[in-house]
Amino acid sequence: MVFVVDGLKLRIAAALGLGPLLLASAAGCAVRSLDDSGEAGDDGEGSGSTGSASASASASASASASASASAEGTSAMTTVGDGSDDGPTVTCVPSDAWNEWELWLPATGAECVCDQPCQNQALAEWNEANCCSSCSYAFGGVQCAEAIEGQCHFLVTMIEDICGEGRPLLIDGRARTAEACERDEWVDPSITPRVDDLSTAQRQALADRWTRTALAEHASVASFARFSLDLAALGAPPELLADTATAMLDEIRHAQLAFALASAYAGHAVGPSRLPMHGLVAGADSVSIVRAAVREGCVEETLAAAEAELAAHRATDPAVRAALLAIAEDEARHAVLAWRFVDWAVQRDPALATVVREELRRAMDAVASDRDDALELPATHDDELTAHGLLPPELRQRLRARCLRGTIRPCAAAMLHGRARSEAASSPA
Repeated sequence: MVFVVDGLKLRIAAALGLGPLLLASAAGCAVRSLDDSGEAGDDGEGSGSTGSASASASASASASASASASAEGTSAMTTVGDGSDDGPTVTCVPSDAWNEWELWLPATGAECVCDQPCQNQALAEWNEANCCSSCSYAFGGVQCAEAIEGQCHFLVTMIEDICGEGRPLLIDGRARTAEACERDEWVDPSITPRVDDLSTAQRQALADRWTRTALAEHASVASFARFSLDLAALGAPPELLADTATAMLDEIRHAQLAFALASAYAGHAVGPSRLPMHGLVAGADSVSIVRAAVREGCVEETLAAAEAELAAHRATDPAVRAALLAIAEDEARHAVLAWRFVDWAVQRDPALATVVREELRRAMDAVASDRDDALELPATHDDELTAHGLLPPELRQRLRARCLRGTIRPCAAAMLHGRARSEAASSPA
């Protein structure tokens, strides 16, 4: 069963006055409708979105579709004639999928095998060249390998490993987090997931994942601190500043919950080290501030709420489920806060609508899948990991695609369309 949740869309719509509502302006009325989805760059779709607050069940799609490990990350094996008598040369031709990467390494044996050092190199090159707003990646697999003139040519796939974990702290376009260390100040001892029936490998996977989640939530505290400075620099109203201060406290609590879970699975206390702040800029120009708010808040926090909601409904461990439900509710409020700010900023300066459209296109371009498959678990996924809050990468990837299409894009379109109509209505004839 997949939870196709309209809660986030409804909450954003209510906060911005979207939907079949009349907004009074200085010279008349303007209607803003969530059906106005063509204004943000792409053709809109009426698919349901995933988020917090309310849910409805949807029928599942075929099991074979849900068992695919990578949505659009397949490549073609193409034969290219080289004019010799030896027949065609097999060549790896990458598809247009965003999560594929070509890697060249010196050939050291008879076959080109992408071992662990090869995978590490591929991931390092991918992150350097492509990474990636608030997402982290893991090595997915080898799509194609061939030897060419003493070099091994690999076509590999990168899989989203962690996305949508609260508001990222983006510095120079990259998500910045602290390193993990052994300390107990961030651990809530009341959070006690059931670990006795887990294997060593399962506990390690859970410890690693919840540690990364905790570090992302910890960085969100700093992200909201910067956001408060940005708000002050733009002269934002007091309610936005007050809600931002509350969000900082929420993120501290999220980090404590996640560090407690990571510590329980790891068998020792886990906490954050110092968070590097070099390169951080606050109170910049309005274009930079709105761009960051759309990317970090309207997109990533909306996705964070959706992912936490889905993970909570999949989880069966009581401690994990309670933590995820609390996080989902808070992240939904944080997402709404970002949308309120962007709407306020565009109302003050309609030219900023271009920034919103640009960021939405960037987010949509980063989605590997545009399918409407039911968000079902692959048959090969470890149910114990799901019970403790881990969703498989391909499921999170499809969730992001659906949430972007069904919630973020139409809400942005309606917001911008409504602002344009309001401006037109208030302008002298």
